[in-house]
Amino acid sequence: MTFSPPKKPFPLFPIALVVAAASGAAVCVTAAPPPVAGPLVGALVLAAAALGWWANRPAPPARAVVNVGPHDSLPESETRLRLLESAVVHAHDAVAIVEARPDKGPGRSVMYVNEAFCRLTGYSRADVIGRSLYMLRGAGSDPDTLARLSSAMNAGTPLRVELRNYRKDGTPFWVDLSAVPVPDPDGNLSHWVMIQRDIDRRKSAERRARQTGQLLRAIIDAFPGPISAKDRDSRYLVMNQFQAELLGVTPEDAVGRTAAELVDAAYGAMTVERDREVMSTCRPIQYEARYPAPIGDARPWLTSKAPLWMPDGIDSEPAGARGVVTVALDISALKTAEDALRRSEERYRQLFRAVPHPVFVYDTQTLRILAVNEAAIRKYGYTRDEFLALTVPDIRLADDVNYAFSSATDSGLPDGPPALRRHRTRSGALINVEVSSFALSLEGRGVKLALVNDVTERYKAEEELRRSEELFRGIFESTSAGVSLTNAEGLFVSCNPAFAAMLGRTVPEVLKLTPASITHPDDLAEQQILMDEVRTGVRDRFSYSKRYLRPDGHIVWVELSFSAVRDAAGGYEYGLGVSVNVTERRLLEDQLRQAQKMEAIGQMAGGVAHDFNNLLTAVLGNLSLVRLPDHDPNRSLLGAVEQAAARAADLTRKLLGYARRNQLVFAPVEPREALGEVLALLRHTVDPRIHLALEVDPDCPAVHADPTLLVQAIMNLGLNARDAMPDGGALTFTAEPVNLHDADSCPAGWDDVRPGRYVRLAVSDTGTGMTPEVQARLFEPFFTTKGIGKGTGLGLPMVHGIVKQHHGWIEVHSNPGAGTRIELNLPMSEMMATPSRAHARTPLPIPIPAPFPMLTPSAPARTPIAPAPATILLVDDEQMIRDLGTAVLTRAGYRIITAEDGQEAVEVFERECADIALVILDVTMPRMSGSDASRHMIRIDPGVRILFSTGYSADDLAELDGSQGLLSKPYRPQELVAAVRAALTITPQPVG
Repeated sequence: MTFSPPKKPFPLFPIALVVAAASGAAVCVTAAPPPVAGPLVGALVLAAAALGWWANRPAPPARAVVNVGPHDSLPESETRLRLLESAVVHAHDAVAIVEARPDKGPGRSVMYVNEAFCRLTGYSRADVIGRSLYMLRGAGSDPDTLARLSSAMNAGTPLRVELRNYRKDGTPFWVDLSAVPVPDPDGNLSHWVMIQRDIDRRKSAERRARQTGQLLRAIIDAFPGPISAKDRDSRYLVMNQFQAELLGVTPEDAVGRTAAELVDAAYGAMTVERDREVMSTCRPIQYEARYPAPIGDARPWLTSKAPLWMPDGIDSEPAGARGVVTVALDISALKTAEDALRRSEERYRQLFRAVPHPVFVYDTQTLRILAVNEAAIRKYGYTRDEFLALTVPDIRLADDVNYAFSSATDSGLPDGPPALRRHRTRSGALINVEVSSFALSLEGRGVKLALVNDVTERYKAEEELRRSEELFRGIFESTSAGVSLTNAEGLFVSCNPAFAAMLGRTVPEVLKLTPASITHPDDLAEQQILMDEVRTGVRDRFSYSKRYLRPDGHIVWVELSFSAVRDAAGGYEYGLGVSVNVTERRLLEDQLRQAQKMEAIGQMAGGVAHDFNNLLTAVLGNLSLVRLPDHDPNRSLLGAVEQAAARAADLTRKLLGYARRNQLVFAPVEPREALGEVLALLRHTVDPRIHLALEVDPDCPAVHADPTLLVQAIMNLGLNARDAMPDGGALTFTAEPVNLHDADSCPAGWDDVRPGRYVRLAVSDTGTGMTPEVQARLFEPFFTTKGIGKGTGLGLPMVHGIVKQHHGWIEVHSNPGAGTRIELNLPMSEMMATPSRAHARTPLPIPIPAPFPMLTPSAPARTPIAPAPATILLVDDEQMIRDLGTAVLTRAGYRIITAEDGQEAVEVFERECADIALVILDVTMPRMSGSDASRHMIRIDPGVRILFSTGYSADDLAELDGSQGLLSKPYRPQELVAAVRAALTITPQPVG
């Protein structure tokens, strides 16, 4: 191979020498130790410079080029030239020869490149000759390195750099570039030899080494606990980020320092003692410790120390322990779980045992275990050799083998969150573990590093917790009380079916609401005040009565117990409400209060009526004794007074009826006869536009009732119905049998009603009807909807009292504008007898004769019937009653002895019982009642005649013996005389 340039031949031989010298320099820098490489490179560069001078010496005369056959001999110099030329052409390093200085464009023109250059860059000689090497530059070429190269070439000094170039196809590659200047014989720069060695593989290896280091660093830094390694002197060789942060230092600052220097002397002495124990025994140890670090806390750590074992070949020392590796696990969660379980269940003393974490390394293709640590050997019970003969599926259950063993990618990061798996130990025991795996590349094959954490006890605890949650969920769902949970924004987030049913909604419907949207408007203000106090922390719980609104318009009364659920900082997070439906209880309480109020009013009314009857007895009695002539102007006034007293007596009877102190005479009453009597009376008083009707069931039995009071009660209902139809309508009286069974609920407010057979007497009208508010007060005394002077408000209370005395109940059905139906439910006649009276003589009211006509002077006097001489003991606590009785009976021819109470009456009777023919005995008196006094008198004289006088019911006299009758107050003088004569005609029946 020869060159024939126009001016002089290209000095290929010297250039080859220069290239060889420069290549040798590059090799020296790469392979030789630094103390040798420096001088050797200098010598080779000087040699290259000398060769450059030799190459530029004057050329000898040109000779004809003669092709020499293989057997021709060549001069020795030309043979060398050919050999060096062949070396340059076939060199593995890329060689380019460029001009000494730039010609026209940027950079120096290429004069020559060898085949290695073309192979490395992808450019042909034609692409390169005459152009600058700037074509090899790209975005990844380091500007600083290019600037250094440009400066050296401009200065004519050699330079060796590492540079990233780009091939013709655009792919980058790294080269070790040596730029060697070639001087001419005069010492001036003639050419540059650019030698480029491909170092792309070395760079990749360096990159992989860095990645491996980063991966290993990432592994220990990703571990959720301290990891460190120390030398024999307990000085840190490496420390992960977790432990460095715990000790308040950086991992770099910790290297070369001891624990005493990083923490304190006491902690350092303790760790040194532990380290020495490991070094001396070459056995791992475990212990629980706390880090007294600047930013450390009181968390317990399970610390594992193991000898740092170095095999042969790592350094000049033989295999053995060179230090200590420490791994610590945070067991505060385990400790907390253990304490919680110990408090709740005595059978658990601890939840987790302090154990190190087993570590596996396995091949991702064959799944064969390549390496295990000591913790795995202890946990699983296999020896190391036995482990190395196993695969991962050998220690896993069959249903877990299908876990995705993906091929390793050299990332140094975990494949994902820890996976829960079940492993089997050598003894066959099953354990639940959490496996965190990391993909690595080991000797060119994919492997995985698996960190195993035994969570068997935790898994059991979670199962127990799930069972507990299911239990409490069952209680939550099945309890009859309404339970709800609201968040801080006031929205329902959960409720049980009982709460939703209480509100008349479904659970999903309730979860769209707020407590305020279902609360009665009158309760919102109080609820808001209480909730503000809970949210601000003034109180944690409260209880109060409130009302909920249902979609159907009904109101539900509840007793709400509310408790706040706060977060760790004490802020309000949730509100737990327990609502107990007390609607029915409040209704019963209202009914009880109403009954108690009615009972109290009744007692008061009875007392007032009793005292009023005494007064009326005196008034009517004295009026009957007054005699005025017909022409006397005061006669009409006296008649008006007597009529007013009679009306007052009628009012008193109504009060007694409401107080259930009417004097009853029970008898079988046919419903048709009683209703027919009322219809006959009403026909003369009702508006002709009102249609009267009577409907009686053919099988309707008789009623066990007082006929007079029953007619009075029905008549009162009929008059009220008449008044409710001012424009006419229909008034219907009905009677039918009804049954009250044992399973039927007792009518509200009628607690003395017993199951049995009853007769329902109903009065229905088509009048104005009543509102619920009016119905609630219907039986209150003196309550009336009629105008002033049109009603006393005692009619319906009297009906209520009469029905109560008959042991029945009343039902009212009415709506405004739709009329009213009032039903009296009374016992059938064969249902019950008079309680405890089968063998007692029931005192009956004395028949009342017609009032005596007022006597006038002109009227002929009646011849009185001379009574038989008799002595009467008159007992009453009212002086005017005693005075009136004395005057009337003395005038009638009787001898009168008086006593003001029961005790005095017994004393008088004991002294004069032989002369006393009759005792008129008031029932209600101070010191000793009339009933008690009568018993004392009967013991003195079993044949005594006693005529009781009272304004109350005859029920109170049911068990009295020796009674000859009952004289009801108020009475007129003629009624008193008639009652005395009737009592004296009855033959006494000795008691006992």
